[in-house]
Amino acid sequence: MKINFYITTTVAVFILFRPLVAEADFKLYLDDSRKKHIMVEEQDCSVYKSEDGKITLGFKAGGLFFGIGPEVTFGKESGINWNNLTQRLVARYLELCTRFNTGSISKAEYDKRLKTIETIEAKAYELYQKMLEETTKRKEKMFKELDEVEEKNILDKNIYNNINQMIDRSKIP
Repeated sequence: MKINFYITTTVAVFILFRPLVAEADFKLYLDDSRKKHIMVEEQDCSVYKSEDGKITLGFKAGGLFFGIGPEVTFGKESGINWNNLTQRLVARYLELCTRFNTGSISKAEYDKRLKTIETIEAKAYELYQKMLEETTKRKEKMFKELDEVEEKNILDKNIYNNINQMIDRSKIP
């Protein structure tokens, strides 16, 4: 009886702690020939995800097998809240991360794709900076034009006032 207890306890410990050890490392092949590999830890792909708590209120009415009355649901909405370009870039990273974690991509292919993604990100950042610079130039040009129009308006107002003063002085008593 004691032997069965010890054997059962030992087996239970191995079963419970085996997944923790198995999740730590996986094979990452160094090239496409899949002959040489190294053991690496999984990457954390969840850093790109966001979750929001959500409560919905409603009223439901139904027939024989359906409920009638108020309805309250609690749930989570998950996703990534970025613009379209950023969304596609993060999706590429996420796909690469998932393929890395499953071991379905070699280190050489991983490095190649990561470099491609980083090149796209660098070009997108350059274009964004250029867009900000052009926007700033347009804004400065518009304010300069407004200042010129304001100066012209002030000049026209002064001329009008001078004419009115001359007319007031020239009145016949």
